[in-house]
Amino acid sequence: MNQNVIYYPRQAIIKAAARFPTPFFLYDEKRWRQNCRRFTMAFKKFFPNFQPLFAVKANSNPTLLQITLEEGFGFDCSSKAEVWLAKKLKGTGMHTGNYSTIDELEYVINQSRLILNLDDISQIKTIKKIGPPQTISFRINPGISKGGMISLYTAGPNAKFGVPFEHASEAYSKAKKIGVKHFGIHMMTGSNILDEKYFYNITAKLLEIIAQIKKQTEIEIEFMNIGGGFGVAYKPNEKSLDIEKIARYVRRAFKEQCDRFKIPPPRLMAEPGRY
Repeated sequence: MNQNVIYYPRQAIIKAAARFPTPFFLYDEKRWRQNCRRFTMAFKKFFPNFQPLFAVKANSNPTLLQITLEEGFGFDCSSKAEVWLAKKLKGTGMHTGNYSTIDELEYVINQSRLILNLDDISQIKTIKKIGPPQTISFRINPGISKGGMISLYTAGPNAKFGVPFEHASEAYSKAKKIGVKHFGIHMMTGSNILDEKYFYNITAKLLEIIAQIKKQTEIEIEFMNIGGGFGVAYKPNEKSLDIEKIARYVRRAFKEQCDRFKIPPPRLMAEPGRY
C-alpha cells in the first residue's frame, strides 16, 4: 500500500470537526511546505537557478499561496482573477491564458509582475496594440502528450493549446519585429503523469525546438518552462513519482541536447499543481 495515498491527519481532523461546522477544508501546513521543498531541492541539485511556479488553478486559497511564496515559488496564472491574486501577494511568475481577451492581456502587461506567455500567434497583433513588454514567452505544442486519462492530454496533434512546434520560429520572429527583446519558451503537455522518463522525452523535444528557433531566427531562448503534469498516486496500489529521478532525467536531456545543438542552457522553470 502506498502510504502517500492513504495518509491523513486523523487527530487533527477529529479536533477540527469538534470546532468547525462541516464540511470544511483542512490543510497540513508542514506537509505542504515539505512538498514544496522536496520539489524545489530535487531540481536545484542539477539547476542552481531553477525557478518553481505554483499552478494557482490547482488551489487558489490565498493563505496557501502565501505559504508557497514563502517557500520560494512564483505563480503560474491562467486567468485575470489568478493574476489579481498574484498581484495582491506581490508574486512573480508567468501568465498563460487560452483565448485571452485584450483586457486580460493588458492587465498582465501593465498591472502585474508576471511574464506574458502567449498561447497563439494571433495574440501578437493584440499585444502590439497594447504596447509589447520587453520579455515574452510562447506556449509551444511539441507534438507529444501524455496524462492520467485522455481528457488530460494537452498537447499533440488534436490539442487546442499552444503554438504548433512547426510554427515556433514564425511566432518568435513576429514578436521580435514588434520590439520584444527577451524570450522564453513553455509547454504543458498533459496532467497527472506518473512516468518519470516521459519528462526526459518532452524536455529533449523542447530543447530541439529551441535549437531550431535559434538556427532560423538567431533568437536565444533565455528561460524554459517545462510545465506541470507531475502526477500523484490516487490509488493505494499506484507508485508515487520519484521527483529526483525526474530531475536527473531533465538534467540528462539538457546535457545531451545543449551539447548536440551547441546552445546555451536556458534557465529552467516548472509549474507543479496537484503535486
